[in-house]
Amino acid sequence: MLHINAGPPDKKGQTMPGPKFSTLAFDELRAGGLARTAVEKFAGAWLACFLVMARGDAQAAFSLEHAGLASLCGTVGAAVSVALLAQMDRTMNSVTRQATISAFATFIGDVFAHPSHFPPQWAEPTVTAAISAAIAIAIWHAKRWAKIM
Repeated sequence: MLHINAGPPDKKGQTMPGPKFSTLAFDELRAGGLARTAVEKFAGAWLACFLVMARGDAQAAFSLEHAGLASLCGTVGAAVSVALLAQMDRTMNSVTRQATISAFATFIGDVFAHPSHFPPQWAEPTVTAAISAAIAIAIWHAKRWAKIM
């Protein structure tokens, strides 16, 4: 008969490590989670789309139709951003990652929201994506600057 003694019966063994709840999707409703990221990405995509679609025409920029198209672009961009970030490791962050996600998501949102206003078909979404990436970089640095203050 084989008997293995793992130690005295009155001592407890080591506890098994549990999941890291700060990275689970259902815990991301706090201020620093996916909801905050969605709002930031929506605002960046909306502003970029709003500025590029106007092409310098201030009167056309403030139309209800124009704001609606920019809102659709921002909503799709925010949804794509959240879908991407939900699959990524959110314990680390970088300005390059934020700019890339913003550009990619805004490009998809702009293509989905409306046809391009000038040829070729990919030109306006590309310009909108670049402006959205610049906005993401500005937000990144503003948040870091605000933490220093």
